[in-house]
Amino acid sequence: MANKNSVSNYEQQFYLSGILLSGVTSINGSYSIEESPINIIGHGYTYPVAQGPMVGNFSLQKYFIGEDPILNYTGDSPISGSVNYGDKSFGFEEGYLTEYSFSAGIGSIPQSSASIVVYGDIGEGINASGSNPHPEIQIANQGSISLNANGYQTNRITNFEYSLRINRTPLYKIGSPFPVQVDTSFPIMEEANVVFDVSDYEIKKMNDNLIRPNQQDIEISVKNPLNNNNIETFEIKKARLLNYNMSSSSEDIMSVSLRYIGYRNKR
Repeated sequence: MANKNSVSNYEQQFYLSGILLSGVTSINGSYSIEESPINIIGHGYTYPVAQGPMVGNFSLQKYFIGEDPILNYTGDSPISGSVNYGDKSFGFEEGYLTEYSFSAGIGSIPQSSASIVVYGDIGEGINASGSNPHPEIQIANQGSISLNANGYQTNRITNFEYSLRINRTPLYKIGSPFPVQVDTSFPIMEEANVVFDVSDYEIKKMNDNLIRPNQQDIEISVKNPLNNNNIETFEIKKARLLNYNMSSSSEDIMSVSLRYIGYRNKR
């Protein structure tokens, strides 16, 4: 009887539009087909028909260890991708980035995640491998990541996250199972969550935000600690402070978490 072995993690590779991604920790790919049975008088069930277009989904998590190629696809350009193992592959032909997030905290390697909606074909035999070079590996640490915003210079930041969400609208025509065009629905929503230990920070009254909303530009810089070169910059223009949360206990110091939201229009 032939020996059947499972595919281990070091035998898998994930390609994104010809680039072998480094630092990937998990991948999920799926598609679903919705159908409804057709019943007619005098016969009953005849045949099922598809309800709605066929859509797939891919998501991945990875360590943020250099310039992220995924961020090149926040616009209208489609992405291809595949998980390759041995001489086989499972991939997709035309996907579009819908969510991206970056997180960093004390004592941990920064991480990123992405969600991709697939309107093209998806499944076995689709191979997105290529020879496009991966950006240089650069690992940031807590000392090489900074937040440029008012109010935090004298308060110790312990954690922050950045994310964006992009709504996509596919356009179909009769005779084609795939969309002829995929539009980006603006605005693109960006979000930043900041957690810090309180030194002299004061939380404004809720009514004050109705009169004069707290709004400012936020910039997160990620640099290489070895040479101080910039790896990536996340910027939210005119971010609005919408959520406050203060916590304190007899066993810990006071901390505050803030949530900012910004919107990016089509340039």
